[in-house]
Amino acid sequence: MIRAVLLAIGKEFRLLRRDPIGFFMLIVAPIAVIAAAGFSLSSLYGGGASSYAIAVANQDGGRLGRAIVDGLGRDRSLVVLDAATPEAARAMVREQRRAIVAIVIPAGTSKAFEDGLSPRLVIYSDPVRYLETVKIELALAELSRRLNMAANDEARQRFQSAQARLKSEIDEAARQAEQVRDAAERLARSAERSQADAKIRIRGQIDAAIADAREKTMKALGEAVAQMSSQARAQAASQRALLGRVRDYLQSLEQTRIAFQKWFAELQAIAGSRASSIPPPPSFPQPPTDLTSIGASEPAPPDFDRLRAQLEKSIATPEVSIDLPAMPVAHIPEVPKMALAPAVSATIPGTIGFREEDSNGAEAAPLSGFNAFDLQVPGFAVTFLLIGMLMGVSLALIDEREWGTLDRLRAAAAPLGATFAGKLLARFAVGFVQMAVLFAAGWLFFGISLGRSPWALFVPSASIAFAGAAFGLLVAGVGRSRDAVLPVGAIVIMTMAAVGGCWWPIDFEPHWMQTAALAVPTTWAMRAFNDLMIRRLSVSSALLPSAINLAYGVFYMIVGIAVARRRFAP
Repeated sequence: MIRAVLLAIGKEFRLLRRDPIGFFMLIVAPIAVIAAAGFSLSSLYGGGASSYAIAVANQDGGRLGRAIVDGLGRDRSLVVLDAATPEAARAMVREQRRAIVAIVIPAGTSKAFEDGLSPRLVIYSDPVRYLETVKIELALAELSRRLNMAANDEARQRFQSAQARLKSEIDEAARQAEQVRDAAERLARSAERSQADAKIRIRGQIDAAIADAREKTMKALGEAVAQMSSQARAQAASQRALLGRVRDYLQSLEQTRIAFQKWFAELQAIAGSRASSIPPPPSFPQPPTDLTSIGASEPAPPDFDRLRAQLEKSIATPEVSIDLPAMPVAHIPEVPKMALAPAVSATIPGTIGFREEDSNGAEAAPLSGFNAFDLQVPGFAVTFLLIGMLMGVSLALIDEREWGTLDRLRAAAAPLGATFAGKLLARFAVGFVQMAVLFAAGWLFFGISLGRSPWALFVPSASIAFAGAAFGLLVAGVGRSRDAVLPVGAIVIMTMAAVGGCWWPIDFEPHWMQTAALAVPTTWAMRAFNDLMIRRLSVSSALLPSAINLAYGVFYMIVGIAVARRRFAP
């Protein structure tokens, strides 16, 4: 059994060595098709080096217009052609076909943008060149986003600077107001102290003036009382002297009356009997009683000391109430603290941007796309692998039956199952080597990515090679003749390649077609290659798709051997 398998494998490699067309279909044709498809579609996925010509008519002349032109000029994928007028720019697209799109920057764009409006650029495009137009519009959208972010950042910085200056001015005004308020309070306290001091000084001056006036009054009263006392004493002395003379006169008068009475009595005595005829003498008037008492006691002199004491008591110091009006001081209110925090509603909101990262967390340029050969190399490698399996297994078995090779192998005691197994293993090895050579050529000539672990590509390569070889055996068992196998097998393989995402990303297809594509091994093979090469995921991402393709291979192998045994049995 093993010897039969080894004979079948050796036979396959000898046939392959003698078949230059087969070698061409295995290696050279895939590389040529990959190069043609990759270079043709490289710009579609954004990873190619193609440049697009665009015509720009800058009618604005402002800062924004210059920034747009400069930004477009810095994009390596764009070639900027200056146009004097919008008509000239449009002619470059429509009639001359020198540019893919024409961009017109209207006059006043910078002014409108600075005033907070939303100016719009005018774009003229060629409807036939839709994909290139989309790529340019994406680049223009990215440039617009960067300009908007830069403008917002600049406006935010200006606002924050103005906010900081305003806060500083408010703080300075509050500080000065606080100083004024403190000065006013100090002035009020000083006024209160001055008022109290003025009251004390006025009180002292009034008390001194009153005391001085009282002293002068008392002095004047004393002098007046002394003068009056002196005058009264002089008058009293004069009156006493007069009274003394009056008293002496009264005493003399009394003595004269007594003497007269004695004389009259003596006269009557002398007259004797004739005494009754003598008329009585006039009587002396009686002096007033108070005159008679003048000599009894001397009147007391007036008590001027007592009069002075009474005058001093009557001249009392009046209570003087000094009520000065309060000095009016204007009330300075508290200066409120104006907190200008960054979260207030007046703050300009930021611009939401984005950054693109790969699976390793490394930042990637936005809209950078990927190398188209990362998709074309594995896709066309799988396509030509299946074509090679169709030619190397299906057509070879039919040819060997017609040539009698199978009969000679059975004559050498080689079981038919062993022959199928040997051919399957031989073509699996050839397909695996073919995939390795095409990946090496893609890396060498087209700079494809081999992912984080290049050896991980062996896993999906081996699984699709095995599934392709088993599928070739199944087609050989189903096909009745070479003419039937070649067109049917080619159609099936091309359909599987197209639906499975070998020629374009499977995401381009409708959802129902993506669901149907899960039934073909090419879908799982491309999922594994895309995860490893483009998405740069780990090896584990390729295990499930590879296991599914291995299951497809086992299924194709079991069914293919069963069908081919009946098909090629004598």
